[in-house]
Amino acid sequence: MTLVARWRYRVGQVARAGAGGLTTREREEVALALPPPLLRLFLDMRGVAQRHGYNVYRSLLARSWSDPDLLAAALLHDVGKGHLGVISRVAWVLLGGASPVLRERLARHDFWGRWFGLRDNLCHPQAGAALAHGAGGSPITIWLIGHHEAEGHPDPVLRALQQADQDH
Repeated sequence: MTLVARWRYRVGQVARAGAGGLTTREREEVALALPPPLLRLFLDMRGVAQRHGYNVYRSLLARSWSDPDLLAAALLHDVGKGHLGVISRVAWVLLGGASPVLRERLARHDFWGRWFGLRDNLCHPQAGAALAHGAGGSPITIWLIGHHEAEGHPDPVLRALQQADQDH
């Protein structure tokens, strides 16, 4: 995929996610899928992150995935991004489209890593796994959250989460 095609795809992804938070019915659905401590983590995320997690969750359901640990990971896989807003997410995506190596270097830099939340974006799988652990998430949910950005892993459940994440 060309750089322009990747950026076009990512801009569309942000626009779809930018629809905002969840409807009352969607929040009720999430409340049935997550135990109260994990639900609190989900509800503490920004609306755009809730929407993205919900879309990933629904995508897995549409593909006949029903494992509660996977579905919890789908809803919470980006919880480690904290309260990063749309601008931080767009900066991360656009820098990655231009040069993933440069993006990672900037994220690891003392000053630039704080710029637009680059370091938070880089480290969000581990941070999210720690939050899920602290909220009593299952070992499988914690592992899936912590590895959802790992490339080339053979686990089919992790790959399903990654594909649904890429689609939304």
